[in-house]
This record gives sequence, C-alpha cells and structure tokens, in this order.
Amino acid sequence: MADDRPNILLLLTDQQRFDTIRALGNPVIRTPVLDDLVARGTAFTRAYTPSPVCVSARGAMLTGLEPQTTGCTDNAPMDFSRQSLMQRLP
Repeated sequence: MADDRPNILLLLTDQQRFDTIRALGNPVIRTPVLDDLVARGTAFTRAYTPSPVCVSARGAMLTGLEPQTTGCTDNAPMDFSRQSLMQRLP
C-alpha cells in the first residue's frame, strides 16, 4: 500500500535572504539545486520571523510558541523539555 502523505523538506539556512536565490529573482548568484527545489516545490517569499536570532526563531517555528514562552530568546541551547514538531511527527 502506497503512502499518500506528502514528502516535506524543510530547508533552513543561516542568514540567507530570499533574494540570494536565482529562481527568486537574483540574476547574479548561481543556485541550481535551490532553483530546482523552488521549481518543484513551494518557496515562501513572504515569511516573517518572531526573532532576529536563528536559534530562538527556529525554536519558535518548531514548537509553535513565541521565543519568550520557550525561554529561548538568544543563541543559547533550546529547552528540550518542550515538545517540538519533530516529536509530533509520526
């Protein structure tokens, strides 16, 4: 029996603006692999972050909670006592 659930690839890069990808409008930088992913998938070009710091922003995204709620407001390690998206996936 085939699995009908979609394959999801969540790609996170540090300090990369969306306009540094050729498929999203940059005429100078060559990004063939990312361009292929954009062509075959979904690119979120109007995404916003709850925090300018990468660890707290990722913690918020993966727990669904604000950085102040998770206690992770800087680049310190996350509190793993809170359930994250990865723990909820089957």
